[in-house]
Amino acid sequence: MADTVLKILVSRLKFIGDIILTTPVVEILREKFPDSEIHYLGDKEGVTLLERNPALKRIIQYDFSAPSVMEQLRISRLLRKEKYDVAIDLFGNPRSALVFLLSGSPMRIGGDFGWRGKTYTHPMKIRERMTAVAFHLRYLTPLGVNESFRRPCIYLDTSEITEAREGLEALGLEKGKPTVGLHIGATWPAKVWPALNFARLADLVSEWVGANVVVTHGPRDRKYLDEFSSAVRHRFIDIPPGNLRKLAATISCCDVYVSNDAAPMHISAAVGTPTVGIFGPGEPDIWFPYDRGLGHVALKREIDCCHKDFCDLKGDDHLRCMKLIRPEDVYENVEQILKKKRVDR
Repeated sequence: MADTVLKILVSRLKFIGDIILTTPVVEILREKFPDSEIHYLGDKEGVTLLERNPALKRIIQYDFSAPSVMEQLRISRLLRKEKYDVAIDLFGNPRSALVFLLSGSPMRIGGDFGWRGKTYTHPMKIRERMTAVAFHLRYLTPLGVNESFRRPCIYLDTSEITEAREGLEALGLEKGKPTVGLHIGATWPAKVWPALNFARLADLVSEWVGANVVVTHGPRDRKYLDEFSSAVRHRFIDIPPGNLRKLAATISCCDVYVSNDAAPMHISAAVGTPTVGIFGPGEPDIWFPYDRGLGHVALKREIDCCHKDFCDLKGDDHLRCMKLIRPEDVYENVEQILKKKRVDR
């Protein structure tokens, strides 16, 4: 089948980090079917991170801010007009299942989740535990492709990186010093390492390695930023929420990036910045498929945890799994990464 010329649609409809984790799928499809045309459908903001990906011919933006029924009909008509030979749904929720069914593609691959599995010609039932990357790549087996790993990747233009670096310097970034990025928020409260811990970490890297500290946060993370700002004793550069590609370019300028289990953690690893992921209820063996040899480290305390997005524990036990990760523990990993980078240079 490798010599077959196909028109292929790939989609992970929602969630920025998950979209990044599907980039190995399009890379391998391009490799296995070099003459085929590959399109990608996803959330209009998240898919901007796929721009400049040489494996993709077209990116289709799904607008979740538009009226639901109207947008679903618009996308369904567009997909039917494109006449895809193969459509691969890596999300499998009711919305994406119906859109793929209406696309009219003769080969539709998707998860065997209840009634939704019946909307695909090739429903996939995957029960083994594996990384998110391996899980997505398993959806290629009906095409005769058997791969288990490829590094997620975001492609940035040199001008984007230059603009980001110049922007940081305008905000006070000092040349010649290492730069440590910190992402202090997350979508789910249980995945947020305490802002006071981030403040302590910022002070440690400022005092002990003389680093520039760059702080990123999401549009709903204001309270974490306020807590961080009131506790930190050293100067830091605040990067307000904005364009995702600008965020990716900014992260690419960091020597190491420390993040909660959130989308910027995946952005960081995908642009090649050594990344320290802080995990509470999340599962790094699934959601941190990044190579320690490239400087990526997941930190998690193996304790009895609720594994919920909102911690149910009260009092001192609230967010216990996160609180057990000390700023000094994170600093040790940051210091080791910076030392290795100095040696490699």
